[in-house]
Amino acid sequence: MNARAVAFSLIAFIVLSLNSYAQTPSADLNALKAQLDTLKADYEKRIQALEAQLQELQIQMLQAAPEAAGGAALAAAPATTSPTTAGALNPAISVVGNFVGRIDGQKVFNEDGIRIDNNLSFREAEVDMRVPVDPYADGVLILSLESETPGKFNADVEEGYLNIKKLPFMQSPLGLKFQVGRFRPAFGKFNTLHTHDLPTTMRSLPTEEFLGEDGFISQGVSADFFVPTPWDENSSLNARLQVLSGGDIAVSPESHNRLAYLGNLRWFKTIAGVNNLDLAWSTYLHPGRSGEAAMTRLHGADFLYRWKPFRQGEWKSYLLGGEFMFSDRKEGRRPFGTSLFTQWQFDRRKYAGVRWDYTTTLADPARIRRSLTPYLSYYFSEFLRLRLNYEHRWSALVAENKRNSVFVELNWIFGAHPPEPFWVNK
Repeated sequence: MNARAVAFSLIAFIVLSLNSYAQTPSADLNALKAQLDTLKADYEKRIQALEAQLQELQIQMLQAAPEAAGGAALAAAPATTSPTTAGALNPAISVVGNFVGRIDGQKVFNEDGIRIDNNLSFREAEVDMRVPVDPYADGVLILSLESETPGKFNADVEEGYLNIKKLPFMQSPLGLKFQVGRFRPAFGKFNTLHTHDLPTTMRSLPTEEFLGEDGFISQGVSADFFVPTPWDENSSLNARLQVLSGGDIAVSPESHNRLAYLGNLRWFKTIAGVNNLDLAWSTYLHPGRSGEAAMTRLHGADFLYRWKPFRQGEWKSYLLGGEFMFSDRKEGRRPFGTSLFTQWQFDRRKYAGVRWDYTTTLADPARIRRSLTPYLSYYFSEFLRLRLNYEHRWSALVAENKRNSVFVELNWIFGAHPPEPFWVNK
């Protein structure tokens, strides 16, 4: 008997009992109550059993989800063939290619002193694997082959983590979720984006100066939860607390055998249905060496305004956003940097925007670097994107001052489609 049949039986029993209530002697009321209690207990047992069966079915469906694409092949197989447990656990896999050609007005060298200007480079190949481990957690592993020198590649684990969405022994308070492993910490708006997902070909100058040329990646544990906003039903407040391995960030490259700590508070509000505003604050703390009182502090604020109309179709949008970062004082000055960008979506395929960067250097806050980067992105489809960038720099660093560069970038994806970055409107 299923839950619906049990419920109908219970309702029918109660109706019949009420119809005969007037003819029921008062001495029999206790017996009637006992029967109702017995039926209620049996009903609850059956519901619990059905819930357990439903949970087991969810596990089987989640495990089988990656195999959906291969369903046609299985249907064509002989009747004696059945999917194995190993096949049901295969992850959804996508492969991303990133190719960049550049033309520069000056010589450009990488960190190894090798010239990279006026060149063609298959900059990165990325393998993205995602799988629901069980109803409580999802697994993500992202492997990358990066080329800092054209034609030479380094293999790395860019991200590899477990997303724990809920706990089996309790209800997650405030939507609490955990991230455990190697990931991009939640500092600012753009650091969490991979290179091929950026709206421009290169990362901003403040990101390069304070976080690193490829952004900030670390190992650790992250707790993500919502803070209630009963005063405004059209807004949400999200908090992240992260404990990370120290180092691997430009402002504090050495670990000092000390853990680092990061907090991020993000507020999101919808205005009149077509306007979204996103404001956030981030703080990174890393204690110095044992016996030293010095602590590295990096703070950042970011914002994003998004407009997406209802009546002009799905393929119109406008973005205005920016980031601001500052660190501890050095030589009486506080290093800081800011980046502002704006983007307009013309139709389903075309995006255009411009970014302005301004930063002082960490080594000497009196030295300033600036750049202006207009760009145009064209989507052949959601699996193939072409981008054209122009960049001009003004800098206290002689090697890059008055540099003009043109970048042509091609991104392609095959396999399961990974999540789109926030700036894409499809």
